[in-house]
Amino acid sequence: MKSVRPDIKSVRPDKSDPISMRRPPQNMGSIIVRFVGLLLAAILALALIWSR
Repeated sequence: MKSVRPDIKSVRPDKSDPISMRRPPQNMGSIIVRFVGLLLAAILALALIWSR
């Protein structure tokens, strides 16, 4: 049994285009640099925890 409130309307955009990205997708280089940086930070944190 569905309870639908009449005062709520579904909001839809005027255009049926897919959602456009506000910024261009990141290039592969910056993603790799970020991944390597996070990987090194995680390894450093684990090494500090293990050395205690």
